[in-house]
Amino acid sequence: MDLEATSCCGAATNKAVSTSADEARKMVRERYGNVAGSGGLADAHAEKIGYTSEDLQQVLEGANLGLGCGNPTALAALRPGEVVVDLGAGAGFDALLAARKVAPNGRVIGVDMTLEMLRKARENAAQAGLADIVEFREGIIEELPIVSGSADVVISNCVINLCPDKPKVFREMFRVLKSGGRIAISDILLTAELPAEVANMTDVYAGCVGGAVVATDYLDAIHVAGFRDIQWTRVSAASLFEGFSDSNDPVIQELIANLGADRAAEIAQTVWSYKIEASRP
Repeated sequence: MDLEATSCCGAATNKAVSTSADEARKMVRERYGNVAGSGGLADAHAEKIGYTSEDLQQVLEGANLGLGCGNPTALAALRPGEVVVDLGAGAGFDALLAARKVAPNGRVIGVDMTLEMLRKARENAAQAGLADIVEFREGIIEELPIVSGSADVVISNCVINLCPDKPKVFREMFRVLKSGGRIAISDILLTAELPAEVANMTDVYAGCVGGAVVATDYLDAIHVAGFRDIQWTRVSAASLFEGFSDSNDPVIQELIANLGADRAAEIAQTVWSYKIEASRP
């Protein structure tokens, strides 16, 4: 099994990026491998993107690394007894929240390709007493290690935007779902393609922005994969950061350093955080 991968953002190219899939996976894998061992100030970010204080209290310290752009577990309205697949599970934050919602008879399978993240997620599940409900598997989300027609729900949080073959990801999601199953996605999408020089910036690329595509293309790919009842809402990604020019976010820092504050702010207005739901007929 190919072990080159990432956690939050599955590594990728968009139309403007010349980086190969393998190079992209290596770059993002290294970044998130380091994040897995570092922890960070993640709770404030989590609350901004839709998690409640109760959510944060339910999950062990270290599971929330502040890498997402939404709360797909709430969007999915998970129910006891359901089987959930979490794409790019990272340290297990969403998977562990989902496990509590589907307990005692449900099951959660987290898929990730960063070995450090898998190790941390498994430790977190064991410490939380949820190892009998949630498991974590190595794999790329374009080739899910999941039996066809076995899941009720597939969730993902700031992952698909940086995958080399997004349409294939949606086809895989469709494949593993039961008839009547549903998807709940939080992701970063664009209203206009990024300039090539911006998409190739290291932190912009690894930070779930450089590989993002225009929203209409992304939503069309979901429809072509076979999903129906596609619904979405969005907020400006720039609105998630207080004081744009003073932000400590590495993506914003790199944009400002290379383009200046005005041009960076202009480009930031094309970046949006989407919440997407759809169902499998």
